Amino acid sequence: MRFKELTDVFEKIDGTSKRLEKTDIIAEFLGKTDDYLIPTLCNFLQGRVFPLWSERELGVAQKLMVKCISTVSGRAEKEIEGEVKNLGDTGAAAEKVLLTKKQTTLYSRTLNVEDVENSLKRLADLGGKGSQDKKMAYIKELLSSAEGNEAKFIVRIILGELRLGVGDGIVRDSIVKAFEVPVEEVERAYYLTSDLGEVARTVKINGVSGLKEISMEPGRPIKVMLAQKKQGVREAVEDLGEAAYEIKYDGARVQIHKKGDEVVLYTRRLENVTDQFPEIVNAARDHVKVAAAIIEGEIVAITMMGDRTPRPFQDLSRRIKRKYNIGEVQKKIPVEVNLFDVLYIDGENTLSTPFSERRKLLKKIIDATAIFRVAEQKVTANPDIAENFYNHALSMKHEGVMVKVLNAPYKPGSRVGYMYKVKPIMETLDLVVVGATWGEGRRANWLGSYLLAVFDANTGEFQTIGRMATGLSDQQLEEYTELFKQYIIRESGQDLSIKPHIIFEVAYEEIQKSPTYDSGYALRFPRLVRLRDDKGPQDADSLERVEEILKK
Repeated sequence: MRFKELTDVFEKIDGTSKRLEKTDIIAEFLGKTDDYLIPTLCNFLQGRVFPLWSERELGVAQKLMVKCISTVSGRAEKEIEGEVKNLGDTGAAAEKVLLTKKQTTLYSRTLNVEDVENSLKRLADLGGKGSQDKKMAYIKELLSSAEGNEAKFIVRIILGELRLGVGDGIVRDSIVKAFEVPVEEVERAYYLTSDLGEVARTVKINGVSGLKEISMEPGRPIKVMLAQKKQGVREAVEDLGEAAYEIKYDGARVQIHKKGDEVVLYTRRLENVTDQFPEIVNAARDHVKVAAAIIEGEIVAITMMGDRTPRPFQDLSRRIKRKYNIGEVQKKIPVEVNLFDVLYIDGENTLSTPFSERRKLLKKIIDATAIFRVAEQKVTANPDIAENFYNHALSMKHEGVMVKVLNAPYKPGSRVGYMYKVKPIMETLDLVVVGATWGEGRRANWLGSYLLAVFDANTGEFQTIGRMATGLSDQQLEEYTELFKQYIIRESGQDLSIKPHIIFEVAYEEIQKSPTYDSGYALRFPRLVRLRDDKGPQDADSLERVEEILKK
């Protein structure tokens, strides 16, 4: 398929803000596409090269892209930077200057989708000394061959700036419409594979029967089940009767996948953190008493071996982010994992098994150790017993309790009405950072405030809801400035646009209606609680969540 056919579809999608029109355009396109290309197109439509769970990254910053555009066009880098600033879009700047490029291309070819995909995959595989020059060579070859609007979209895909407003929900509905299959089956398959492209390819080849045959397998993360919130344990008892109360540990959720001697760890955002936690890998290899399993738990940074007092989440965050010298940080920040669910055992998934039975299976297959244990639990319908257990969790300096309906199944990817969390503090929001502003005075070299947004899963778009400049120490300001530098999309005076990637957990005084922000709401006195390394932009709270809080 010529790449121009895909970019023309991009233009059509970009030309409408209507969800149904976008769905119709994509459905028609998928319906006439060869099955082998469908996974690639689904990723490209969402502005990605690889599935959400893949560890592979392109690693191309705007500065390198400007250099590539300059070389291919024959125009100075400062001129390119000026166009980017004027247009607010590196892709549009590339399209403009390349249509009138001074350089004569010695070699060009008609681009097809396979060419672009293969070149981008090669980009992701490059690393080490000389890798930047090699990356430039691949990018320059693509830009030299690009015609019309192709350069614009190549640049946007590489920089992660496509933003067509096509999220999981629209791709899901397009698959349903294109191939006339039940939405429930598409959702089920997606939650088990975390790959809508693979789901679409399967349904095109084998129809709904193919979807039904999709199952989970160790080594590929699934979308986790999410909890709703309750105001207190007595309310939970009143609503649910007898239920399981588990400590809500102050840590990071982890999926542990075991297959023989191979163990892989994934965070809630589907990030592979196997290398960062060798002690958990070894514990799972030695103390999960079955050949293959997928289990869930919470990793907690503890004070020291023998003292289970949880350390601040920022300490655990250092473990999650550390790529080198793992042994050194492992000694400084020990961890434990508290297991609370099992989703797969030796070729059989347990998703439809009632929670109380899954808990029994979990205890049966785990040989508990000091750092590898089953989460503490109390089953009761007595409000006093539930309240005492809740206070016990708080006395251990954890966040509260999880409340789980005993006969409930596990529903991946859903915020279900049979699992709740109860915490003593005002509800916080998990928000995506989409912009920032340089500070002033002694903070002039640091990012002093952050523009926050909620997430719309259907469109993949982010809606602003406020700016935050409090709750940050000088050390955090310096650390976060370095962190966000790699995600800067463009600068305009003191203001920066940031690629949506980092989640802040934010507290606030109240939520007010406001025309200032895209969401129609503003947070009053937002302040940072913590950075959430364990969550991705798709895990941010939604506008619907904000409105639910307002109703309460």
